[in-house]
Amino acid sequence: MAPSKKASAPKKPAKKTTKQPALKPGLSQTTRMLLASLVLIVFVFVCLLVLSSLRDQLLTRPTKVVYEEPVSDYQPTRQYDYADIFRLIELQLINGPQSQGWRRVAAPEGIDAREIFGDFPARGQLTELARHIEQTGAPARLDSGEQEGVVELFWEGRLQLKLLFQTPLPVDGEQRSRIAIIIDDLGPSLTTLRKFLDAGLMLTPAILPGSERAGASAAFLRHVNREYLIHVPMEPRSYPQTNPGDDALLLQHSEDDIRRMLQRYREQVPGAVGMNNHMGSRFTEHVEPMRIVLEELQHQDMFFIDSVTISSSIAFSEARRMGLKTAARDIFLDNEEDVDYIRRQLRNMVQLAKSRRDVIAIGHPYPETLEAIRLEKDWLQAQQVDFVPASALVRRY
Repeated sequence: MAPSKKASAPKKPAKKTTKQPALKPGLSQTTRMLLASLVLIVFVFVCLLVLSSLRDQLLTRPTKVVYEEPVSDYQPTRQYDYADIFRLIELQLINGPQSQGWRRVAAPEGIDAREIFGDFPARGQLTELARHIEQTGAPARLDSGEQEGVVELFWEGRLQLKLLFQTPLPVDGEQRSRIAIIIDDLGPSLTTLRKFLDAGLMLTPAILPGSERAGASAAFLRHVNREYLIHVPMEPRSYPQTNPGDDALLLQHSEDDIRRMLQRYREQVPGAVGMNNHMGSRFTEHVEPMRIVLEELQHQDMFFIDSVTISSSIAFSEARRMGLKTAARDIFLDNEEDVDYIRRQLRNMVQLAKSRRDVIAIGHPYPETLEAIRLEKDWLQAQQVDFVPASALVRRY
């Protein structure tokens, strides 16, 4: 029998071989090192730029102008004696804005007593003066009694000076008090200027010369027939840590420099009716440079309002002595950038006016100040006071 044939096993299909794409050759070690070095160089360069920027901010005087100087941080650089403290009293109280003269009156031995022909000083003015005396480190103390109309100066615990003022009389219904509100530091923005003018009260803008929109602000105010001041930047006690501006009046400037700078201010803010000081706690303490400023204003028939950024300012008393139209600030509205605080200050301003008749207040273009004025506008307009331009409250003595 013939042998049977084995069934042949089915053939497995042959595997298809797919052609693999050729691998790209990797970056060489040299190339990788070059790229890493480049990244490192860029990183180091960026770090250097950042550090340089930080150094400029931390180690150099900033060019940004701040609104007000930190007077409260003042530290005395010398020892103050009684004559120094008396000079402060003389400037602010004996020959201050409320005084129309004085005479000596009888008093116990060792006490200098004087009757001041004028109303009792504002509470804020006395507070500032007492704080400044305390900051000098001298053994002096200022006490006051508004009801009695008395201000007393003690030296080493002993009464040395007694000032007797007229006690405030209530304002009758026929004679209304007057208030001038100055808004300092305007000029950088026309939008901000318009917002304050639209707030609903008579306000007097004070424009910083050299600010970006100073000329345009002056032109706009002339167009709407509103008066305005030049807000003259002056050297503060905290200079150079506090920057009053790149073109501020400094004690180191010569007489010719000061006169040229004042002319430039008038060109930058044409049509201004007067000036008040921006900062200036150091500059306004010195008679000679202030006299140059006041002489220039006198030649231009302009007035000067002392912002009283330091209680030892001689600006008002010197302007008064020279026969210049002048006045002094009575109250700051926004030492704190807080709406509730500013609203209280606005009401304090009115109460002050009701006892003193004429009051000059100063505020700044803070959003909080604008909001406080808007919120208090109806109440303010309901009071027995008139809001007037600053020029209505200056006079020659």
